[in-house]
Amino acid sequence: MTSGGAGQERNRLNGGVLALAVAIWTLAMLWLAVASGPQHDYYSYLEQWKLVLSGANPWAADNAYGPLHNALAPLTAFGPLGPKLVIAAAFLIANICLVRELYKSGGLRAVCGIYLLAIPANVLIVSVAIIYGINDALVAAFVIFAVLARHSERLVMSGAMLGLAVLLKYYPAVLVPAFAFGLGRNGWRLIASAAIVTLIGCAVGFTIWGADVFTALAYGSSREPKLMSLLAALSAYPNLIGGPDIVAALIKTNSLFVIAATALAVFATWKLKISWLESSVICVLVMFAAYKVGHQQFFVTWLALVAALPLLNTESSKRLAWICLPFVLFLSAYQWGYAYGSDNYRETLGNVRSAGGFVAFGLAAMTIAASFAIYRPGAQNRMGQKSKARKIPRDTDRRSSRGRVRS
Repeated sequence: MTSGGAGQERNRLNGGVLALAVAIWTLAMLWLAVASGPQHDYYSYLEQWKLVLSGANPWAADNAYGPLHNALAPLTAFGPLGPKLVIAAAFLIANICLVRELYKSGGLRAVCGIYLLAIPANVLIVSVAIIYGINDALVAAFVIFAVLARHSERLVMSGAMLGLAVLLKYYPAVLVPAFAFGLGRNGWRLIASAAIVTLIGCAVGFTIWGADVFTALAYGSSREPKLMSLLAALSAYPNLIGGPDIVAALIKTNSLFVIAATALAVFATWKLKISWLESSVICVLVMFAAYKVGHQQFFVTWLALVAALPLLNTESSKRLAWICLPFVLFLSAYQWGYAYGSDNYRETLGNVRSAGGFVAFGLAAMTIAASFAIYRPGAQNRMGQKSKARKIPRDTDRRSSRGRVRS
């Protein structure tokens, strides 16, 4: 057998083994989603969906979600686990599509690195997306589909997927400008698509529920600090920064701080000409680190973005993946302790609930600082990228001989 034939045979074997592993993991996750039943926030979802089906205001309960969340209510006709199975299945299908593209992009190496630790081997993913059935898993599914569409230059589809994610939970809005990086005028196709889908969804919601459809925005800004938030830790130790009054002021103005910090991150990544996917990873982490509601389930979407980094196959994306690795492992360990090693950090390991925000924020801040460091002037040359040989476009992807930007 020739060396070429042996290589093709090895690739077929690797592909078959990978497909089998993904199939086994996917089926195991589906079984786990059913066997675990309703858990955690899913109980609140069921109450919210009852309000939807009864014609009442679904935001009368603790509903912090967009109108698309209410659209899952009819699925309860198939039983209380109907919406949960759709959430889990959507995430698992998105994961299969991501694995396929990663393997096409870089073979087993692209699948067995950061992706493996960020999704299939991450306790946060298994616990939140599958066992709990939290709707952040559906957000992550839409974002993964948006990433794959952006990678293949299907800009309208990418924008539409982001629009659906925004209609479920509003935080993916930060991804819309980031995904447009490096597209020039074509970026407006993606932005317009996301805006149109979002506006249509909000208009439908407004027609059904009136101005209550925007209640989630006000609710999000009025919530108390939680778990992994720095402000939650400072609330437990207010004297560290001058007392409860200062902490209360920071909590009250947190929404403005989140908007300012996220906008600054978007501007900085654009100014440094960081690629669309790498910018997304950084900006989403900045947003979550700044937000006072430090729920770990928010980071499911961030883990999905990190897992997709090998698609770019650039030196900077590889370094960013390594930089994100400590926080990826921290999220997994934190969720293991929360779900299985304690009583949600109440009596057992209660110090993690009160002081864990210091660790989470500190590690996130170091990750963000290190991320920006690899894009500082001159760093690209030291990474071996031939930036002087030709001008690198804003999203750092190379142009083909036809002048077409490849994602």
